[in-house]
Amino acid sequence: MLSVLNTITVTAPVNHLQTELVDFIHHLLRIIFPLLTILFLSFFMPPYLILKLISNISRSFRPENVAGKVVLITGASSGIGEHIAYEYARKGAHLALVARREDRLGAVADKSRRLGSPDVLIISTDVLIIPTDVSRSEDCKIVVDKAVDYFGCHK
Repeated sequence: MLSVLNTITVTAPVNHLQTELVDFIHHLLRIIFPLLTILFLSFFMPPYLILKLISNISRSFRPENVAGKVVLITGASSGIGEHIAYEYARKGAHLALVARREDRLGAVADKSRRLGSPDVLIISTDVLIIPTDVSRSEDCKIVVDKAVDYFGCHK
């Protein structure tokens, strides 16, 4: 047996005044909102951008002080990573060098030790060698854990 339900849709009569009011509000918002947005952006964006520019320029003139801090460098056996290790060694940072080629890492570590100035040697720029492949997440966890274990209470 099949039963059919009849539904009755009741609509309230639409007030003509309400429709005109809603249309007026929409029309007003289409005019006012873009103007307010443009005014807001024109008054607040230039000072914000100028402050941001001044901040970035002033930051580029202040030297980075990494003496005694730990720097973990991936890809340190050659190329950019190798030269970053040398630069941070000159600045007196403790280095944790990470790469896949352990033999090449040893040479970079030795040169990094030699590049430190006498003041840095007093701070003792130590180099931790960790051969690893950073594309594997388990190797990344091992690297961070070894660096924290080695340098954590090292002063």
